[in-house]
Amino acid sequence: MSFLYPLFLAGITAVGLPIILHMIRRHTRKRVTFSSLMFLRTTLPRFKNRSRLENLPLLALRCASLILLAFGFSRPFFWRPAPESQAHLGRRIVLLIDTSASMRRAGMWTQAISEARSVLADVSQADRVCVMSFSQSPQTLIGFEEWTELDPSQRASVVSEHISKLSPGWASTDLGRALVAAAEAIEDDEVNDGQESMAVRQVVLIGDMQQGSSFEALSTYEWPEGLELVVKLIRCQDPTNASLQLVTNPPDSIGGRLAGPDGNDLTGIRITNSPDATREFFSLNWAESLTSGGADVYVPAGHSIVVRIPTPKDRLAGGKLILTGDDHDFDNALYLAPHLQQHVNILYIGSDDANDSGGMLYYVRRAFGATRAFNPRVISHPAGESLADTAIATAHLIIVAADGIQQAPLISLRQYLESGGTVLLVMKSADAATTVAGLAGIETIESEEADVDRYAMLGQIELKHPLLACFREPRFGDFTQIHFWKYRRLNIANLPGASVLAWFDSGDPEGGGRNDPAWFESRVGKGTLLVLTSGWHPSDSQLALSSKFVPLLYSILEYGGVLSEQPLQYFVGDHVSVPHSVRLESANFKVRKPDDSLISLDAGQQSFTQTDLPGIYAIESSAGAARPAPSGVEGSEFAINLPVKESQTAVMQIEDLERLGVSLENLKTEDRGQKTAIRPLSSVLRPLSSVLRPPSSVGRTGLEYEQKVWRWVFIALLAVSLIEIWLAGKKGGPQRTQSSQR
Repeated sequence: MSFLYPLFLAGITAVGLPIILHMIRRHTRKRVTFSSLMFLRTTLPRFKNRSRLENLPLLALRCASLILLAFGFSRPFFWRPAPESQAHLGRRIVLLIDTSASMRRAGMWTQAISEARSVLADVSQADRVCVMSFSQSPQTLIGFEEWTELDPSQRASVVSEHISKLSPGWASTDLGRALVAAAEAIEDDEVNDGQESMAVRQVVLIGDMQQGSSFEALSTYEWPEGLELVVKLIRCQDPTNASLQLVTNPPDSIGGRLAGPDGNDLTGIRITNSPDATREFFSLNWAESLTSGGADVYVPAGHSIVVRIPTPKDRLAGGKLILTGDDHDFDNALYLAPHLQQHVNILYIGSDDANDSGGMLYYVRRAFGATRAFNPRVISHPAGESLADTAIATAHLIIVAADGIQQAPLISLRQYLESGGTVLLVMKSADAATTVAGLAGIETIESEEADVDRYAMLGQIELKHPLLACFREPRFGDFTQIHFWKYRRLNIANLPGASVLAWFDSGDPEGGGRNDPAWFESRVGKGTLLVLTSGWHPSDSQLALSSKFVPLLYSILEYGGVLSEQPLQYFVGDHVSVPHSVRLESANFKVRKPDDSLISLDAGQQSFTQTDLPGIYAIESSAGAARPAPSGVEGSEFAINLPVKESQTAVMQIEDLERLGVSLENLKTEDRGQKTAIRPLSSVLRPLSSVLRPPSSVGRTGLEYEQKVWRWVFIALLAVSLIEIWLAGKKGGPQRTQSSQR
């Protein structure tokens, strides 16, 4: 006979303790001196009645009750050999190996490989094994089918060779996703195997079980009944682990940097120390400047502080911060991408005077003002003069505000559009329709000056279009205060790829003013031609004097891929969005990784996914591009850092997995977390609660649940209790009668 919880049997030894104390009693507790007895001989009192036991049957029944109670809580069961039908069945095992960044700590990976080989050494020929590694996503090294195809004598060596090629990466730990993938692999193999189910189904997990692991996938998954999770915990000898994190600064900061009083930028860094750390003093410095320009910081165990470290002048283009004094350096580096000021060339083709408030150039120069993050340069060129191809090729946005353009510049502008550029054409008169037709690649387009009674307004606006998305909110989308004194009526029915963004509503239903386009776009090759049928100078409209003018111009830049507005800080495994202009010319752009490898961007690629290394990534363009890459794209860089949660290396409480329905068997108490001295109430009451729940796997628990010996023990306890009550009542009645008579 065996017991599931043999610790309760210790209560049986306490049954005889009161009896032993009663038997060894020899003297009374108090002595009283009587004067009338002072001349009598002193003799020891005789405890005849107290030195012997009375009502032995009653005492035996009560002791038996306590013994049966302890016996029942110990959960007894009888071992029995496996049925012949299951004697030939083996185990179905999925070996999960953690390859996340936290396994890069000293000595951790060597222990993990040793544990994996130990598990493989215990595998028999009847077992089916699947080996998987996981970090942010699981990967199958050896599947069940591949295991079956291997020579039984060579299985362990082949799998061991695959495991030896593994190494921990830099990604975060998604434990929930890995456990779900392992459970589904076992269920799929049971369906595809076509044989009788294995006697044991196990998921053997080898990892550090850190608190920063993610369980989102497991919270919505129902753990299969009978599937057992065996945890091989890899512990780290040195507990101190401090990490770095870039702090988000106020809106006037750039890239996490804030201007200091001495003119130098200040970079906000959060330093977090592990709860079980034995070190509290660290040093934060810039790389290659470990002896100067840094800061000594004190971080108590389990706390975090924010340090603002000065950024040297030569580090404004980006850099690397290093934290020293820690036991583990896998998360002691923080990469900061350079936040370069974007230089944008805006070519204005028109005859306006820059100082004339009645012209459109006057408002363009004031709309594009220089900031710390954006440095536009407006280049004015008269419409009647010849235009060099280099001026067009170096422009990021071209504004055409001329009625007629010569044939040579018109061809260059069309080539600029076909290569992916953006041209904003503002019609100052109906004669500008010739330029619209030439850029769109058609012969003619009908145009005339509209007859406006007092003023016209924008009646219908496509706020769902990406160009006008900044006005989508109701508080920003009110254009009723903008009056248009003049505009040009165009027939865009024959214009290829034309899409109207806004219509005029003159208030004259008979005149059909509602159908006149105010703003429309036309796709020309890879580029975009935007046409405004009314100018923003005061003689045409109030657009330049409204609050919508500056956001509209910046939205045009962003729509053309000039202003990317992309973050510069990412984490390992993140998808970095590819700017619109890069997608148009993806064959000319490559991404250089921190290990100097170049990754070419595929045509139409939406995001860059190979962010598997921490460091600085650079977007580079090849020579001979049709036009220059937008500012902030060519030669731009972004930083990839270690995920913040991966630095939470303290051992998690295994009860977190149990609350999600995962069945853990044969797990040692010391492996249930670092705080083993204080066990939760759920673990103390687990023996009692497990009486009412079915077993999660075969074995000790399965045999005990199947036999249910504890039920017969408690039935015997109930019978003994009834007999004890009857006997106590029978013995106590006559004694009380004799006592009352006395």
